[in-house]
Amino acid sequence: METPGCKISDVCNQHYNKLSKRGKPGSNQWTVLSAVVLEVSGDLSVLTMATGTKCVGEEQRTPYIVSDSHAEVLCLRLFRLFLLEEMTACLKGDVAVCLKRGPGRNFLVKEGVAFHFYSSCVMCGDATISEAASELSDYHYPQYTDTSNPIAFDKKRPPTELPPSDSKLLKLDRATRTGAKCLISDNLHTDSLKARSWHKTSVLRTKPGRGPVCLSLSCSDKLMKRQFLGLQGGLLSQFLPDPIRFTSFCIGGEFSEESVKRALFDRLPDSSLSVRTLYKVKDTFVNSVSNCRSRSNVHDVLPSSSSLLWLRSGKTGVQWASVKGKLQGATKSSSSAKVMLPVCRAAMLQRAVLISALLETGGNASVTTATLPVDEDQDTCMKQYHLFKRDSWYSVSKEEFCKNFAGWDRKISTGTHNASEKIKAEGSKL
Repeated sequence: METPGCKISDVCNQHYNKLSKRGKPGSNQWTVLSAVVLEVSGDLSVLTMATGTKCVGEEQRTPYIVSDSHAEVLCLRLFRLFLLEEMTACLKGDVAVCLKRGPGRNFLVKEGVAFHFYSSCVMCGDATISEAASELSDYHYPQYTDTSNPIAFDKKRPPTELPPSDSKLLKLDRATRTGAKCLISDNLHTDSLKARSWHKTSVLRTKPGRGPVCLSLSCSDKLMKRQFLGLQGGLLSQFLPDPIRFTSFCIGGEFSEESVKRALFDRLPDSSLSVRTLYKVKDTFVNSVSNCRSRSNVHDVLPSSSSLLWLRSGKTGVQWASVKGKLQGATKSSSSAKVMLPVCRAAMLQRAVLISALLETGGNASVTTATLPVDEDQDTCMKQYHLFKRDSWYSVSKEEFCKNFAGWDRKISTGTHNASEKIKAEGSKL
């Protein structure tokens, strides 16, 4: 008998195979696939879907670029865009899939609706760290002297000295490490680290990888936060009085179920708010690492340089391709409006302002995003973004959340200038 997890996985993989090649990886490229699945009366359908690429550096961070392009985060952003589409449909008298009008300026989720999250592999960060790593905790790794890079330890750059040549230890070591770095404010982010400290569980981490310096937190941390505060985020919270949460998580491939539950559920300030339904399914995604390696020479398999983004909208849905957080094909000379993905902060603010305007005008169809141009000054745009989402119940809940994860509200404010230097300066104080 097919399990609920297998049904969710099959729906997502079948949907992916029907999409056009736009944004998909090549035959010798791998990626991660994530999706949000809607369940109504037992029927499953995909609402949003995305594949992932690496994040852009902090020096490139602007309101018009998506800095975190991991599949899980893109999928969550697309879900918030889907909610905005649903609100627009309600206000204009069109058919909405899962939302309905509530009292005043509020919208409510329809009865009998559930949302599931799918990922073709385990998310980066705390969920990848297995307790098996504790068997290595007594080994002291050599100290690093490279002061040019405070983020010195990475699983792809092993230390020059390895633990004693015990094959079991080495296998465990490689299987349970994460390249995600502990957040600087957790006081674990230093140039000299023991294996035990580096792989301490339940702490906040930035993204793994050897690309440009990025302060976006890991997907484990972001999913955990959304499960507590709600998927609608701060921008939409003034329209949605109740937090929206996933009913289940479905993950493909090999991983420790205990580690994933710890990362997504057990760390939450109020464990009663988390749903502990976790499905583990086989790796069936055609562009996963293992499947790409089985078809190609291992040395020829590369990570995808582009992302696919798909949103349920209208009869056929809308599909985009992105590269480095921008619309594919955008040039350096293109204006902000032309490079923006519909899920970047500036575009999402524009859509949220549209909802507010429609509420004030009683759903006047003459109000569109075209009549609400994006501010080209990024500082002004960011001020508007933070002001718009400040006065809501979400702000109070976030304060409670940050008391348990102090590093979250102390992330370095880098803006768009000299991010690397600021990170080095902060790291030298520890």
